[in-house]
Amino acid sequence: MKKVVGVKNNQRVMQTKLTIRHTFLKLLKKRKFEEVTVTDICKDAKITRGTFYRYYQSTFALMDQLRNNLAKEIIALIKKRFDNADWNILPVIFEVLKKSDPEVVRVALNKKNGSQCVGRIFASLKEAIRPTVMREIKMITNDDFDYLYAYITTGISGILILWVEKGMNPDTSVIEKSILAMINKSRLQMAEEMPNIWAMK
Repeated sequence: MKKVVGVKNNQRVMQTKLTIRHTFLKLLKKRKFEEVTVTDICKDAKITRGTFYRYYQSTFALMDQLRNNLAKEIIALIKKRFDNADWNILPVIFEVLKKSDPEVVRVALNKKNGSQCVGRIFASLKEAIRPTVMREIKMITNDDFDYLYAYITTGISGILILWVEKGMNPDTSVIEKSILAMINKSRLQMAEEMPNIWAMK
């Protein structure tokens, strides 16, 4: 009997949180994030403020959770790519962003929050990617890797923020090909130059 009650309670919690998230996203279609209040969400979702605060401290905490869910999905897919020595990570990021709620993407990757959000994703990936790059580019040092990683990820971050700013065009094939060409060129140049750099030390 206790197990049945526990399952029902869990289902109720999940349903309430889902209602809160759906209501929040619906309101974001009409207003800017900063204009959506807890009162607005509660009124639209037909719940009390106490119910909202049982699960989220604020609208910022709610958005943070949605951003984190987005980041986790991107991180998992990129790690899988790099496990197969595949540097073409931009399509993976776009794949997740396109199927995610556009309002979450707009807030997560706007000019104000975008660099921080994408930076968090790439920071958590850095050490997982390091061994693959170190194996592929001979003679590269940890410092060299840090600079290469910063160069590539900062560029990708800027591109994603610009893509959101320009309306999130679903056709990203040209961007993906261009960025992959630039990444590959950087890799090859670094691989070719490393012996010369070491010779000068």
